[in-house]
Parts: sequence; C-alpha cells; structure tokens
Amino acid sequence: MQLSRLKFFQQLRLAAPLLVQLIASGCAFHKAPTPHPPPTYPAVPESAIQEVRQVPSGAYDKLEVITIEAEVGTQLQSAMKSVRQSAAQKGANAIVILNDTAFPQNVDKREVKIRRIVYLAIHRR
Repeated sequence: MQLSRLKFFQQLRLAAPLLVQLIASGCAFHKAPTPHPPPTYPAVPESAIQEVRQVPSGAYDKLEVITIEAEVGTQLQSAMKSVRQSAAQKGANAIVILNDTAFPQNVDKREVKIRRIVYLAIHRR
C-alpha cells in the first residue's frame, strides 16, 4: 500500500504544475486591440461636399454614418441640409448614399410618405 501511495504522490507532483499552467492559460485575458480613431480634418464649406451613390474605388477615410428619417417635403429638405452641415464640420468632402428607403406612415389619421436615408461621410484622399 505504501508503494502505490508513493507513486500517486510522485505523479501528482508532476501533474500539478501542468494543471496550474493549463488553468492559467485558459483564464488569460486578452484585451481586444483598440480601433484607431477616425482621422480629423478641418471643416469645409457645405458647397464643397459631393453627393455620390456608391463608395468610391479610390482611397478614402470614413468619418461618420448619418441616418435621417423625415416626411417628404420641407422636413426632409431640412434633414438633408443637416447632413451636409454635419459632414462639413467633420471635414468630409463627399457623402455616400448607402440606403434610401421610402414608406408610408400614419400620422394623425393621415398617411404621409417618409424617407429614411443612410449616408456615409467620407474624406477622399
């Protein structure tokens, strides 16, 4: 009986460091790399911003995604002006229309046409 206990403790002594290392490596915390902040550019005039329907093939920096949802008419025109102002403040020289959806919505017992437009403000290099 003594001999089998001795073998058990010898094996345990060999296995213990391996077990500790496995536990430590399994619980190791790996911090995800922090994404690079978007580059900053000086503000540009609103009139300098181009509106395009697809992402350009050349190099560009993504500055922000802007979504508007408004009733067709003056409300939509005002929201579109706000998009240009926001993009201009970020230094964008183009806004890309990523998605443009129109749908009816009931407002105060009347049906109005709503548009949701998703823009990507970019700076072409």
